[in-house]
Amino acid sequence: MIDDFGGKVQKDLDASGKLFEKDAKFCDDEAVAKNYAIKDSKEAIANLEASIENAKAKIVEHSTNIEDASAKISETEGELYKLSQQRDKDHKDFLVTEKEMLSTVAELDTAAATLKKELALAQVSPVTKKHFNNVVDGLSQIVEAAFVTHAQQKKVRAFLQAKTDAEDALTLSTKNDGNGGVIETITNVEEKGETTLSDVRKEEMQSNHEFMMTKQSMDSEIKSLNEELNENTHAKQFNTQALAQAEKDVAIAKRALEEDTEYVGDLKRDCQEKAREWEAEHKDGEAELKALASAKQILTNKFAFVSMKTSLSSKASANIADDDPKTRALASIEQLGRKFHSTALVALAYSAASDPFGKVRSMVEDMIKKLQQEAAEEATQKAFCDEEMGKSIKSKAEKEEKLEKTNSRIENAEAGTASLSEQIGTLSEQISEIDSAVKEATALRQAESAAFRVSEKDFSESQDACAQAIEVLREYYEGAGASLAQVDATASRDGSGIVGLLEVAESDFAKMLADTRTTEDASKAEFQKMTQENKLSKATKEAERKGKESEVKTLKGALANGNEDKEGISTELDAVLQYLAELKPQCETKAPSYAEKKAKREAEIAGLKEALNILSESA
Repeated sequence: MIDDFGGKVQKDLDASGKLFEKDAKFCDDEAVAKNYAIKDSKEAIANLEASIENAKAKIVEHSTNIEDASAKISETEGELYKLSQQRDKDHKDFLVTEKEMLSTVAELDTAAATLKKELALAQVSPVTKKHFNNVVDGLSQIVEAAFVTHAQQKKVRAFLQAKTDAEDALTLSTKNDGNGGVIETITNVEEKGETTLSDVRKEEMQSNHEFMMTKQSMDSEIKSLNEELNENTHAKQFNTQALAQAEKDVAIAKRALEEDTEYVGDLKRDCQEKAREWEAEHKDGEAELKALASAKQILTNKFAFVSMKTSLSSKASANIADDDPKTRALASIEQLGRKFHSTALVALAYSAASDPFGKVRSMVEDMIKKLQQEAAEEATQKAFCDEEMGKSIKSKAEKEEKLEKTNSRIENAEAGTASLSEQIGTLSEQISEIDSAVKEATALRQAESAAFRVSEKDFSESQDACAQAIEVLREYYEGAGASLAQVDATASRDGSGIVGLLEVAESDFAKMLADTRTTEDASKAEFQKMTQENKLSKATKEAERKGKESEVKTLKGALANGNEDKEGISTELDAVLQYLAELKPQCETKAPSYAEKKAKREAEIAGLKEALNILSESA
């Protein structure tokens, strides 16, 4: 009866021990898992905070780069604008100089030809003499040109002085100056003028070439700075988004850390309470078993009854020697299991306590084989995961980098296309405005020309009519039938007479005709100048528009290629991400880590082998 009651107590004690082992395992597993989770959270928070600082630093760096690039773009565009303004001014000055020199060279050519012709004649008519004198008088202004040397000026002026002193201009000799003659001097001046004109044109071409090269260089620099600006803007946006996500993630990680820390504290209190309860219950059971064993021993001694049945699990039994190999081996296994929170080892120690000695050895050897097999399987899995995860993570980083660069190229191409399209639209509008302005100016010029012809005819006819009337009146008043008083009346210059009035009218009509012709010539020249400038401006803008349209075509081709590359890279990246997602469940780093589990398993195997050595002592 004592044995049965002791068996019931032992059974209850074993059941309580298994329940406690289950609870202890849960506490150990939860504590380990949460501690690793806390450790991971702290590492994640540290990494996220480092990422936040890095993102902030990059944002500052990209902001500085954006400011620098913007300032350089503004500065370069300002310099280019100034150079363009100066080039336009220099070109206009060249056109004026070219026109003046062409006119001067032409006049010199005419003067040389006229002097040769007139000085070769023995006698000339009054009209020819007047023409000759006009040409000679014009030399005094022509020789003032910048390209005429002092010696040449001296020769021409000597010729002009000789003409003034001479009673008859035709008595001058073509070699009167003793230095080759004025005609030769004028010819030399003409050649010098042509050479100077050629030099001026070459200088203009060289200046324009240098300007175009400088403009091309500055345009390239501006384009490069705009690309740098776009890249830094994109990078700043990317890091701003990364910063916001990192701040969000660190907040979540900190909240999870607080929750896990609080949970571990509560778990520790609950588990300690359960341990105290089980310890009290276990002590009570051990004491009860000890009391039953004492009672049984008394009865056995009294009635010479010896019970050979013992229980290894009852550590309070006085019949078990302290140096029993089996007991020491199982106690070592139990301590090993508790040290490494291994329920399997604790369960092995408890379950093997009531088994024969040989079976205990077999159970320990089986446990060693099982642990070694698990170690081999985990090592194989670890090698597979390390290799596949390493390859996949590297491939993912490469694909993401390629995708980011491709997106940047696409954004730059889209921005460039939009900017060029806008510029093309502006150029088209400007060309249309030029065409409209030319059309309006042409219509206005035609109207002005028609009005001029009408006015010219009217003033010319009025002048002729006045002249004819004066001629008729002069013939009448100066004829035999006119009285002396009448002749005196016609000779009046104060406008009181009819002839005087007609002469004033004739003079007014002549002045108005001259003014009208002068205005017409000025308007015509201005129209031709405006037409030429608009033609040049239109040709320049059309060439610029054509160039930008070609750039747009090139960018669209690059954009199409970029989109194709993006689609291909995105497909490859999706495949890598899918494979990583498949690897994650089996390869994700869990708590404890592989290294920690390996060290723990090696310690467990070493402990089990030590237990085998203890068991071998009884062999």
